[in-house]
Amino acid sequence: MLILRIRQAETALKDGRLDEAFELARPEDVRAHRRGQRLIGRLVRSLVTRGEAHLEDGRLQEAATDCERARQLGGNLPEVVALRDAVGQAVSARERSGRRRADAAATARQHVENGRLSVGANLLADMPTDSHRAQALRGELGARRNAADAALHRAEAAVAREDWAAAMDELAEAKRAHAASNRVQELSARVVTLVNQHARSAIEQGRLDLADLLIGRLVSFSGQTIETRELHQVIEQCRQVRERIEQGHPRQAVEVLQRLASILPQAGWVQDALASAQQSADGLERLRGGPLGMLNAGRPDIRTATPSDETVPFETPVPRPASVNQSAETGMPSRFMIHVDGVGSYLVLRDRQITIGPDGSSNRPELALLSEPGTPPATVERVDDDYFLTSTGTVRVGERAARRKLLSDGDKIALSRRCRIRFGLPHPASTSAVLDLSGTRLPRTDARRVILLDRDLVIGPGPASHIRADELTSPAVLSVRDGRVFCNSRDAIEVADRPMDRLAEIPLDAHVRIGPVSFVMTTT
Repeated sequence: MLILRIRQAETALKDGRLDEAFELARPEDVRAHRRGQRLIGRLVRSLVTRGEAHLEDGRLQEAATDCERARQLGGNLPEVVALRDAVGQAVSARERSGRRRADAAATARQHVENGRLSVGANLLADMPTDSHRAQALRGELGARRNAADAALHRAEAAVAREDWAAAMDELAEAKRAHAASNRVQELSARVVTLVNQHARSAIEQGRLDLADLLIGRLVSFSGQTIETRELHQVIEQCRQVRERIEQGHPRQAVEVLQRLASILPQAGWVQDALASAQQSADGLERLRGGPLGMLNAGRPDIRTATPSDETVPFETPVPRPASVNQSAETGMPSRFMIHVDGVGSYLVLRDRQITIGPDGSSNRPELALLSEPGTPPATVERVDDDYFLTSTGTVRVGERAARRKLLSDGDKIALSRRCRIRFGLPHPASTSAVLDLSGTRLPRTDARRVILLDRDLVIGPGPASHIRADELTSPAVLSVRDGRVFCNSRDAIEVADRPMDRLAEIPLDAHVRIGPVSFVMTTT
């Protein structure tokens, strides 16, 4: 039987059936026989030769198998060791090449997702054509180019009909698909210039509402350019004029209108408003300087005057003060809560100046915190686009003690050893700030972030949002105008499970859904 197996193995070896010959030559009795030893020597050399052929053709697994079989039959012969080392080096080289291709594919994907399609295409050109990952990326790259081209075509049509909102929406979609496209950048720059021109024209014509909408959309689209910031400041000065008039300070309104007249020499309404404010200021000063003004100055204090037959005590009716929860500017609450399902709760404060102090304090701060009783009160005030912190005691901002400090994004405020607040300006195009609480919390709510609302706040993905909701694919902007809240979003908006007109306001205590995110605004 042994001689028969040896002959069968010799025949298989002669015919090139090395795998069959290996199986027949494996038993120990074959290797113990002299004829079997000669067979094994020829078989080992044949396995090494075939392994080298596999290695040359890149079939590393087959080469490694032949090397292992030759080692099992002949041990660590020099030719076997050489083949094993060559196979190991080839495997290492293939793994390094695979890692390089994986890194190149990851880099290409990052460039494609960031809209740099040309850079991604150049990286993909160096990858093998049979790579499934490369094929998938090439398909995505082509789809993004098509999407960008289609969005650009729609944006050009919107520009032609002067539909600036649609043009900016389509360009934003084109930027997401192909941000590095020269066509996208050129059309975006053109739209920014045209919208700025239309906003300025609207201001000069007295359409401040339209200009405010255009500037707000433009800031969300491209950030604040020099011209956009100038127009934004013009709108803010117009708001200041309105506030001064409503507060009964026409002389202060005159000062602001004089600045506006120098900035907007073509706006006839500014001159008319300046003349009217000047007339009102002069008339009010004449009234205050006349006999009517003397009446208030010479009136006796009825609390200390002695009643007589000629004087009848009476009580002056005192007007009821405005609700502490009502903004002095409009009917919109000065503080309210936003409860976002699955995200959290947020306290929103609209006043330009808020006080911060411990809950239960006799001064009743707007932002009451559960902190040590000895925590010094502090004030955060918004002046134009800046925020200032003022405190009667010494607080720490960063590593330094301060009583008044211009706040910057990321400043860490320590009112006490435990009560810490982080100040932030998440969105570069918004002057609304956030206060993140640490070591303290708000009474009767689990909110950990307070939003100091100027005109708008952003709900969207990523850290550049006042309310972070990563489920949204694009940001939604809540804006307060004339005491009403409006929402601007690319996603569909539903209120109480019904589609909402984009020009309609968002009511309080109503369930609002923007795409996959839902929230409710409630008073506190």
